[in-house]
Amino acid sequence: MAIKLIAFDLDDTLLLDDRTIGARTLRALHAAHDRGVRIVPATGRGKHSMWNYVQQIGCADAAICTNGAQVYDGEGRLIIEHPVPLETAQRVARFAKENGWYLQGYGADDYYFERETDESRLYARLAGHRGRAVGDLESYLTQPPFKLLFVETDMEKMRELKARSIPLFGREICMFVSKPFYLEITDPAATKGAAVLALAERFGLLPGETMCFGDSGNDLSMIDAAGVGVVMDNAQPEIKEHADLIAPANSLEGVAQVIEKYVLEEAEA
Repeated sequence: MAIKLIAFDLDDTLLLDDRTIGARTLRALHAAHDRGVRIVPATGRGKHSMWNYVQQIGCADAAICTNGAQVYDGEGRLIIEHPVPLETAQRVARFAKENGWYLQGYGADDYYFERETDESRLYARLAGHRGRAVGDLESYLTQPPFKLLFVETDMEKMRELKARSIPLFGREICMFVSKPFYLEITDPAATKGAAVLALAERFGLLPGETMCFGDSGNDLSMIDAAGVGVVMDNAQPEIKEHADLIAPANSLEGVAQVIEKYVLEEAEA
């Protein structure tokens, strides 16, 4: 079955290690788009820190943000949203405050956190975008956030955080590790996989006509949902177990190499 929609994670998947898009990757995306393939970046980032990549790509038909809690069309108009319920978000913020965990939330226009810390600076450096310090998060949360994110670089503390938080909140929300030091929280309906399938239906495509690329736990839903699920060679072994194909590492523009071989060359055959 021909591939008619390509979705891909950004960090450690499409992007090079310096957080730029390689020239070969841009050529492959445009060549696929010119053949009628829908192009969809799919990231845990909010729109505020990923739309510059949509503009650089230049041919995106839609964009999946905050792990599927926000989906935009190619012009930046919101078409799907699944925020975390407000009462649940407030309880998570109270839990974080009472136990000294760093937590940040994602609104429509930016992300926010209580105060500047080593964790907030780490996230800002990796995302290339600095959010807003807003004081007490529980008090600040008067609108449901699209995502919540714990950041903890001490792996022993991260194990403790997961052990304590998942039993408390795991029945109400979706909790998963994207990077070893990120514990992400979304509404159960907000996954990259659900967003990819919703977009495929919107575009009149079958699930089997999709190809999805990723490297982390928050990519598994779309890797599993795709007609062809592709995992980067730089991913952890447990992520690779879900792959139909293993792509070369992000540093080698593996997304471009797979598109060239399995989409562009097959279209010409």
